[in-house]
Amino acid sequence: MQSDTDSESASVEMHRSIMIAFCDVLRTTQLPPMTVMILAASALGAVYKEVADQHRCDGGCTCGWKPNLRADVEALQAALAAQTVPSSDLRVMEAAGRA
Repeated sequence: MQSDTDSESASVEMHRSIMIAFCDVLRTTQLPPMTVMILAASALGAVYKEVADQHRCDGGCTCGWKPNLRADVEALQAALAAQTVPSSDLRVMEAAGRA
């Protein structure tokens, strides 16, 4: 079982990697931010499909994951929704910049 520290560390690394890729694409393409967000979502869907396909092949994987498109998409949607709901508590809001 993974520890909370492992999960948090992985989350920080994933966020950092995605932010770097997002900013690189914005800078090099001049595409609008929402277009780049859509491209990122599409890339995540492609990664899901590739990993799920590998877990469906003969022999599967020793990790024990069995892809379930409906349940997996619901979990991904819930994770996205949890990160995008604006907080009305100023004490827990992250600073958006500097003055």
